[in-house]
Amino acid sequence: MADQFPESICIVRLSALGDLFLALPAVQALSDNLPHTRITWLVERRFLPVVEHLSDRIELYPVDGPNSLAELRRIRRDFSRRRFSILLAMQAKLRSNLIYPLIQAERKIGFDVRRARDGQGFFINERIPRADQHLADGFLAFVRKLGVAPGETKPCAPPLTSEALAWRQAIIGDAPYLVLNTSSSKAERSWALALQREFLQRLPETGWRGRVILSGSHREEADELAAIVPDSLNLAGATDLPQLLALLAGARLLVSPDSGPVHIARAYDVPVVGLYAVARSALCGPWQKTEYCVDVFDEAVRTLLHRDPAKVDWHTRVHDARAMQLVTVDAVLAQTARVLARQASPDHGAQGGAIPA
Repeated sequence: MADQFPESICIVRLSALGDLFLALPAVQALSDNLPHTRITWLVERRFLPVVEHLSDRIELYPVDGPNSLAELRRIRRDFSRRRFSILLAMQAKLRSNLIYPLIQAERKIGFDVRRARDGQGFFINERIPRADQHLADGFLAFVRKLGVAPGETKPCAPPLTSEALAWRQAIIGDAPYLVLNTSSSKAERSWALALQREFLQRLPETGWRGRVILSGSHREEADELAAIVPDSLNLAGATDLPQLLALLAGARLLVSPDSGPVHIARAYDVPVVGLYAVARSALCGPWQKTEYCVDVFDEAVRTLLHRDPAKVDWHTRVHDARAMQLVTVDAVLAQTARVLARQASPDHGAQGGAIPA
């Protein structure tokens, strides 16, 4: 019944790029199941291309950071005369936690104690249940907390802009291509340059004959890698967000460490050979599709933390620069070959399983 729906919901999830893709199914479920509820979403302005397709049903409030007291004052001013039925505190970082006292809501729902970082618990009055689950399922827990059954859930892919598609056609054309994302936002999650170099040198062993496109944030390192592969293209640091979406959406596959492009590619149903050592792929790998991941998290826990992987907390991270060294080139080549063989086979789409290195 419409009178059972909350009148209004305010969502705070500002960033990061990959996390916004993981949050989209939850926000979509709220919009689909609560048609009479007014929903407002606070999100960083630079990530609007990820969410603006929802603007006909959801009010998007762009936030610049917040990187200053002036921005916090703007938020306080704009929301001072507004009151929401529910605030969904979907981000537990200091900069987002500072926003929660500025928004008036009867119910302020945040993460469980384990995930409520940087003092989030001081600014909420309800929590989602504790669970060992993928990050995307953690966002869906907010939906279930409201008594909403999200039904069948899957990644959400924002529409690609005509400008970005024209850009992709102009620089790549119709040739099949593989994307190697050369870096993560945190150095400890990036695969060593020497291992990436060996991977590209041996890539023909997998049967790949298409182009190689390099993405990431370190252009000079990507230049070095591009020199290894004829007809490769280095786009590291050279794309805007709509172009990055179009690039990943058109790829035959993505090879990447734990980073935002993993979740973008997954949303567009592009196979991902994900490289995981610092955290487990079941926590932050390509949602519902980890079968091509190389996951050495258990080995990293045993050899670097000297602990039993079966006994560590689900959210444990191996903060050690040596962790990603455990991801072997042989394992990444094997998973790449599996993707290509599966794409060429009549039973394309059958399930596999993540393999260790």
